[in-house]
Amino acid sequence: MVEVFLLTTDPASARVEKVKALLAALQEAYPHQLSLIELREQAFFRRQRQETLIVRVEENQVPNPEDAETLRQMLFEAHQHQNSPDYRPAAPKDKLSGREHVSLWFSRHYLGLINVILAIYALLPVLAPVLMRFNFPDQAETIYRIYRPLCHQLAYRSFFLFGEQADYPLEVPQGSGRLTYSLVSGNANEDLQAASEFVGDEKIGYKIAFCQRDLAIYASLLLFGLFFALSGRKAKPLPWWLWVLLAIGPMGMDGVWQLVSNLQLPFLGWLPAHESTPFLRVLTGASFGWFTAWFGIPTIEESAGLDRVRLEAKSAIKGQRP
Repeated sequence: MVEVFLLTTDPASARVEKVKALLAALQEAYPHQLSLIELREQAFFRRQRQETLIVRVEENQVPNPEDAETLRQMLFEAHQHQNSPDYRPAAPKDKLSGREHVSLWFSRHYLGLINVILAIYALLPVLAPVLMRFNFPDQAETIYRIYRPLCHQLAYRSFFLFGEQADYPLEVPQGSGRLTYSLVSGNANEDLQAASEFVGDEKIGYKIAFCQRDLAIYASLLLFGLFFALSGRKAKPLPWWLWVLLAIGPMGMDGVWQLVSNLQLPFLGWLPAHESTPFLRVLTGASFGWFTAWFGIPTIEESAGLDRVRLEAKSAIKGQRP
């Protein structure tokens, strides 16, 4: 007997009654067993505001279940398939495979996984100065060492905690009373290795193991991930051209200009030297992180969501099979 599954979030809806009537009219020509599956028992479908209606004939989903001809064709093909050598009973084929179990788990938990990874990755660099402050230098040095290949950690482009200033730039306005990096470290500005390895002391504070821009990037990536989760995953992906304009554009203007001008290449002698400011680094980094997350995370949601509907429906059939 061909099995037909009618999966719905509203068993009493007019659409459900219409599909039932269409199937009843086809019962004599194409005998089948109809099973009604309540999707509201699945947490995923409880969050859906609009009615969900899915019809599966055996293992195939009907693309337009409210069309009589489409239903007739699907039932005809199912009856043809039952007589083929590779036909399998309904129970085994509706059981989630190992790969499908993994896909369903990922589609349910990918956002939490991303947010946890981002939280760990963004907060560990902030933990390094905290560990230094409370006299755990070995553990702090481990964090600095792990993150050094991932970020330049130049002290004059990083924030400090527990000190006189939040940052120690290469230059400060005359009469401001603020301290420069070379003054507090005793290192030459040109010595990049020393600037990377300098972590500070009890008086001036301890360096975060991320530069200002990277800290802003990963903090804003995490912030959007949390916002997306708390808002019910409603945001649509940012168009690619807006991502380029809002994320890549500011970063290129500030970060790339700073990088290229510091290289002092002869053929770029006309380019003015540019050393960014903490404000610009945080602004462009936050812009890059936020809009990159807006472009990427909802895209993953849409991609995972398409497959999740199918897998959640299959899971519902398994759980409610009469």
